[in-house]
Amino acid sequence: MSTYWTTFLGLLLAANALAAGPGPAITLDDFAFGYRLNTAPGLPVYQVVLPEEMYRISRRGDLGDLRVFNAQGEVVPYALMRPAPIDEASKRVSLPVFPVHGGDTRSHESLSVKVIRDQNGTIININEASSAPNHQPVTAYLIDASQVTAPLTKLHVRWGKTESFVAKISLSRSDDLNRWSTIVDSTALAELVHGGERLTRDVIEFGSVKSGYFRLTWPAGTQVASIMAVEAELAPVRQEPAAAWLRLEGQRVVGDAGRELLTFDTGGRFPVDRLNIDLPEPNNLLRAAVWSRADDKTPWRQRYTGLFYRVHPGEPSVEFRNETVSVTRSMDRYWRVDIESNDGLGSRPPKLELGWVGDRVTFLARGSGPYLLAIGGHDVSGAEQPVEQLLRALDQQNNGIHPMAVAVGERVVLGGADRLEPGPYPVPWRKLVLWSVLVGGVLLLAGMAVGLIRQMNKPE
Repeated sequence: MSTYWTTFLGLLLAANALAAGPGPAITLDDFAFGYRLNTAPGLPVYQVVLPEEMYRISRRGDLGDLRVFNAQGEVVPYALMRPAPIDEASKRVSLPVFPVHGGDTRSHESLSVKVIRDQNGTIININEASSAPNHQPVTAYLIDASQVTAPLTKLHVRWGKTESFVAKISLSRSDDLNRWSTIVDSTALAELVHGGERLTRDVIEFGSVKSGYFRLTWPAGTQVASIMAVEAELAPVRQEPAAAWLRLEGQRVVGDAGRELLTFDTGGRFPVDRLNIDLPEPNNLLRAAVWSRADDKTPWRQRYTGLFYRVHPGEPSVEFRNETVSVTRSMDRYWRVDIESNDGLGSRPPKLELGWVGDRVTFLARGSGPYLLAIGGHDVSGAEQPVEQLLRALDQQNNGIHPMAVAVGERVVLGGADRLEPGPYPVPWRKLVLWSVLVGGVLLLAGMAVGLIRQMNKPE
């Protein structure tokens, strides 16, 4: 019986070793092509933008058939990162400011305003209906923001020398100096001096507002310093990454109920996040639905439905088109346009425009260079590592480590174009041996049970 147990334990250990053993290592030969990366030596992290060609080579919608190798042929840690918008720092601009003399808040609702424009902007000459002389006290300030195209978020107020004061201020906006709406009902401007210390509050904050004019007012009898200048803080501008565009010609297909369809093949798996339809002839419109799918085995998914138009009013340099449509990011290869009505479409079919922004591959410089970006393996699965989490942790430590941008160099052939197609089904030796061990273990247990039954049935 001890022989049975020894054999059984040996089989269990063998099965465990087979199950826990590492799989076959990924090599350069598993990929179709590679691209040399021109890295500067001595830096820990690099980043490369994937060009259009790589999206045509990849055989996976998640770019899982991509790796970065060092000079020793080892895979280095890497991660795919989508480009993020860049928030530019807010800017300040000086705005013309004009005092309003005499009257009360109600008299400011209607002003006779003469606007003189010159090459430097807009100058306002205020003629009040009450014709109050200028020696009357200032009861409001008008601020001209008509030349500013961006929304504002703050006003920085500057005044001349004055005694200590605290003033309750209201801020209103208008686009025509006639109809006003309050955007800040009550805030404070102040300057206090005591014991050699100074406290100043000279900023009026509000949400992002685009307006031609602003007005500062305060309750009657409130002491307010003479305002000399006003600076506006512009809302931060978010700079979206520049998109590349595919302009595709489609094939005409007649669908259900005789409705015309156009089908398109991008020739790759691009991260499309915007689209448009280019109408070949001016003064035309088209209502259509746009669909996509990964391959001919998956169902179509609707991405957008709406109106597309192109209007030419007659002037050579003027044309009106519908805005670009933002869609959920998709790496589908095949697209379809369902045309709701064929009337007025013309003889030339429209083109489908697909916009995309290339992913960034960020990798750690483990081992020595030169490094090679390999891509295109039908039988290769994804294996990203948390490099993006590492970068966030390093950024929180403020240690100045940032990815260094590198350029894509020449293309080299690795395993060749055959790697883009499904390879011959490999013999699963590992699974076969594992199942053999398990079946052998079961048979051994059955033999042990039979032996025990025989011993128990022996006559004493």
